[in-house]
Amino acid sequence: MRAVIRAGAVPVCLLLAFMCLPATAGQNANRPPDGIERLQSYLQDVKTLRAAFSQQVIDRDQQVVESATGRVALARPGRFRWDYFEPFQRVIVADGERVWLFEADLDQVTVRRLDAGLGSTPAALLTGALDVLDEFQVSDTDGPDGLVWVQLEPRDTSADFESIRLGFDGENLTSLILK
Repeated sequence: MRAVIRAGAVPVCLLLAFMCLPATAGQNANRPPDGIERLQSYLQDVKTLRAAFSQQVIDRDQQVVESATGRVALARPGRFRWDYFEPFQRVIVADGERVWLFEADLDQVTVRRLDAGLGSTPAALLTGALDVLDEFQVSDTDGPDGLVWVQLEPRDTSADFESIRLGFDGENLTSLILK
């Protein structure tokens, strides 16, 4: 009788061990996603986006030297319209192949190929025109405002910026800071 109990104890222990594995996996699945996971999920899931924006250019002394407001709409992949209202009216439009920049005060239009016109910019990132992990070093970063922040540093050292910081509130992208 003891031999049967001992032989039966091993399968019961193995069964208990396997029952614990899904519980552990479930705990990891229920934890809040980190910033990188949120970014990847957001970029995979977003197909269209519409937003009003305010933009500030800040100098090395943290003084605002330029402010702009406008509206942006995009449809992935590669299409967007970026309207600046103040201080000067500008419209930037991409159709997936080309980018048009219209500057109303100059009465001028500039046209470029999409890949040449965007490079590793936030517009290229949001429209799906580039692979995030190929183009950027991605890391989680802290912020004081309760958002989950992700920092992207371009791998191309000749980029016109140092980093892009994206702030997520839940699944929503609520802030983009270009430095």
